[in-house]
Amino acid sequence: MYPLKVVIAYKNLSKNIRDSVDSVLFAKRLYSADELVKHMQSKGITFNYLTIDEAKHFLMEHNYYFKFAAYRSNYDKVPKGPLKGQYKSLDFSYLKELSIIDMHLRYLILDMCLDIEHQLKVMLINDIMKNPDEDGYNIINLADEDRKNRSNFYKRIDTSYSSSLIKKYQPPFFHYPIWAYCELVDFGGLCKLYKTYLKTYPNRRGLPKYNFLYPIRNLRNASAHSNCLINKIPSNSGNVNADINNIVARIPTISTNSRLKYLRVQPIHDFTVLLFWYSTYVKSEGLQRTRKKDLYQLFFKRMLEHRDYFIQNNYITHAYLFCSKLVKYFF
Repeated sequence: MYPLKVVIAYKNLSKNIRDSVDSVLFAKRLYSADELVKHMQSKGITFNYLTIDEAKHFLMEHNYYFKFAAYRSNYDKVPKGPLKGQYKSLDFSYLKELSIIDMHLRYLILDMCLDIEHQLKVMLINDIMKNPDEDGYNIINLADEDRKNRSNFYKRIDTSYSSSLIKKYQPPFFHYPIWAYCELVDFGGLCKLYKTYLKTYPNRRGLPKYNFLYPIRNLRNASAHSNCLINKIPSNSGNVNADINNIVARIPTISTNSRLKYLRVQPIHDFTVLLFWYSTYVKSEGLQRTRKKDLYQLFFKRMLEHRDYFIQNNYITHAYLFCSKLVKYFF
């Protein structure tokens, strides 16, 4: 028991500070593989498809528990009774399958984002070439006014694969043209450059709105850092891009209720924007065919290999149906 003054002071803290205090006071210790298995069993997780040794091997050689266990949030817990707090109908193999599907999805998203990044550079440079009011240098000074990105280029001069290009535009001038800047800037910086261009020249036609790029950037960053994408399907409190909401409203196979529900799940929302942007603005016919093949292979073959695992989980099955309709509509 803590003294009353301590308890009162704790309750008066903000939630963020309380969470930080909790993380120190109630820090979880590091479990061994054997202890992790026992912990999962205590939470109602079964091992009906793999032996305990196979499960431990997977955790030790192919994944780690903190990441693997994140997919539990797609499953409800028993609300009351002797099994209160245990997961309903959750097997170790279900979590394993979700983690593998998530991996394939992240890899595909990264490929698509690389294609989008290239297409965006092509569109931007071509439009600047046609813009009589822009010389290809002015826009860089506007987008990188504090020279932060250009300074960061120079800091990487000894490790960058583009060191010879960086040497051409050394301090103090950093006089980069658009074509050189685009070779060096990261995707976040490219998004900012594109936004600056559209705001500086609002009458340019044929270019997609810049607000589509930020959901794609967020999804790309999450995928590149190997963050879980399909671990919080029941959570639907995200913001919805008004334009993408109107676009999805035109899809005849998607109901209003499904649209309003699943576009508020951030990874699904951002994936929707990715599919729309790619199918609309990536001009390469070869890439369109390749990504369609990849998407159909993942959604209509690989994801269905163990469909029996998830048939009783409405969170997963309904989200899958929503996303599969998006894939069919856009590709």
